[in-house]
Amino acid sequence: MPQSKITLIGLEQFLSPDRSLFDDLELPEGIDRDTLKGTIFLRCNEFEVLYSDPEFMIAAIAVWGKKNYWTFDRWVKLLDKEYDPLYNKDYHEVWTDTHAGNYQRAATGQNLGNSTDSGTNTHSEKAYNSSDYVDTTQDSGSNSNQFANSSTNNDSGNDSHTDNHIYHGYGNIGITSAQELFMKEVDVAKFNMYEHIADLFCSEFCIMVY
Repeated sequence: MPQSKITLIGLEQFLSPDRSLFDDLELPEGIDRDTLKGTIFLRCNEFEVLYSDPEFMIAAIAVWGKKNYWTFDRWVKLLDKEYDPLYNKDYHEVWTDTHAGNYQRAATGQNLGNSTDSGTNTHSEKAYNSSDYVDTTQDSGSNSNQFANSSTNNDSGNDSHTDNHIYHGYGNIGITSAQELFMKEVDVAKFNMYEHIADLFCSEFCIMVY
């Protein structure tokens, strides 16, 4: 009488309802545990498991999850990445211009000049026996002044400043047509993360012989 094979679903039913083979499996945020479990059971349903001890299988699945955690996390982040599938150029350039400098200004001014004042004064008197005035004395004089003014103004400061620039380049540069980019996006859409994880699991824990 041929010996019946032990399958993954058989081990899970043996542990149920208190425990599950996937109790210790750590998954990145973005992967639904129930969806993954269902996909793995469907994928591995016909194959015999490599390890028949349920407790050892639980520990082995936990190790498998840890070693593939980074890969699964990258798949989640790449699939969640937003982009325009018909663009083959989308980038940002950021650069900074820094200007540094000091300035100093000096202004000097000078005013030179002179002034001269001159005049004559005449004194007149009236004789006691006449009604007319007669000049008696006369004096004259002059006054000369020179002047000079100068001034100096100094000014200094700092004219340092920084300019930040951001450039966003996007679109199709013409090497690949929009139709070709569309077909590549169709290939990306065919990538089912749960199916790929189930395939990895099946190749790790199942004897893939029908």
